[in-house]
Amino acid sequence: LFYVFWEVMLVPMYFLIGIWGGPRKEYAAIKFFLYTFAGSVLMLVGFMAVYFASGTGSFDLEGLIGARSAFGLSFQALAFAAL
Repeated sequence: LFYVFWEVMLVPMYFLIGIWGGPRKEYAAIKFFLYTFAGSVLMLVGFMAVYFASGTGSFDLEGLIGARSAFGLSFQALAFAAL
């Protein structure tokens, strides 16, 4: 649900910057959209990696703690960086 609302927030923020921005508002709006979208794709990859690596089929913290042996140290570092 967090990811869905993160993506929904992207559209109105684009228009807020594009309409009421400064002198280079179109450039700023497009740059904001691209950087935020790239970050959200990276976040989605992190969410999916944790989901599939856990094998629990959910993001329940107790289930993830139980499946922590499946997460190596390098995987944990990469997932943390992605999220």
